[in-house]
Amino acid sequence: MLFLGKKEILIIELFKEHLDAVEKTILSLEKYLSDMQGKDPEKVKESYDEIHERETKADSIRRRMESEMYQGAFLPNFRGDLLGLVENFDRIANSAESISDQIYLQKMKIPQDIHKEIVVQLEFSLKTFRALKKAAELMFEDLEKAGELVIETEKLEHEEDIFERKLIEKIYSTELSLAEKMQLRELVTHIGSLADLSEDCSDRIEIVILKRRV
Repeated sequence: MLFLGKKEILIIELFKEHLDAVEKTILSLEKYLSDMQGKDPEKVKESYDEIHERETKADSIRRRMESEMYQGAFLPNFRGDLLGLVENFDRIANSAESISDQIYLQKMKIPQDIHKEIVVQLEFSLKTFRALKKAAELMFEDLEKAGELVIETEKLEHEEDIFERKLIEKIYSTELSLAEKMQLRELVTHIGSLADLSEDCSDRIEIVILKRRV
């Protein structure tokens, strides 16, 4: 049983705020992909900047949470697990930001049929993250349900992985140049990393659940 004093409650609130901020970073990436097809450079730049703002917000919440944690909240063992978990969550926001950099700075041109598939792929990664987010939120309240959502996260990551491989096959079956194919493959692999990182976080949550059941 976790002892929840005022400091612990504050940290849990910050943890959930951080989860929201990471999700909003992914949603901003989704919006950016949509705006890319509109051919309005100003709107595209606004969407791109929004991703960076959201990632910065997530990073700020993480730092505040870590600062509060280092002042002695929770038992040392659980504190270490939670610090490791929030750092892993932050990598998801970092990865979403990095994907936008990859597209924007390289001035990538994504064929319309591939773009549609990439949007679907990102939705797979978002669904994976959302299952993970629920597992993380319930980690403090309902271990049984949190464990079920860990399994759901792993299932969704596997579905994303299958879709990712098929999309890469489709890219290499097009008439694009080899350089364009490789550029798109790298993008698809990078988007898939959002689901991979979510699964990594779910593994950490599973360890926390096992420890708390002992």
